[in-house]
Amino acid sequence: MTGTAEWSMVKADARDALAARHDVRCFLALQADDLSDLDAVETIVGELVANVIRHAAGPIGIHVAWEGDGAVAVVADRGPGIPVVRALPDTNATCGRGLMIVNALAKRVEISARGGVGSRVIVDLPVHRPLPAAAGAPVPEPTRLQQRRRPSVPPSPPTHRIRY
Repeated sequence: MTGTAEWSMVKADARDALAARHDVRCFLALQADDLSDLDAVETIVGELVANVIRHAAGPIGIHVAWEGDGAVAVVADRGPGIPVVRALPDTNATCGRGLMIVNALAKRVEISARGGVGSRVIVDLPVHRPLPAAAGAPVPEPTRLQQRRRPSVPPSPPTHRIRY
């Protein structure tokens, strides 16, 4: 296993972070195994950046780090915060589903927000990297997305649900 364990981007204007989705994918692809869902990673990062652009115009910080055999992304902004309870979007609405998509694709989502201070979203990404195997080490459990690809295995319940 070689390569950098962390990737970061800070931009004064969130619109300048649009390339982050591709950059994060490329960073993780260097160490991710074949079962990792890099398409989902791109979607997750893209949705989180789009939310900052739409709701918190201004600076954005993105940090991605390998932690053990998985990766965690943190996206922070200085916007008005995210309401704890959000209404479901109208069925004909063309927006309003970003965090629902993120929650469906990620292993875990944690949101902290304070009005006037900003929001921070922490996401356990659906990627895995092989670590040097110790004798008798257990095989990692597949992610929810990997389980969906195997119809005979029911998906596990999510770690954290966002209330809408």
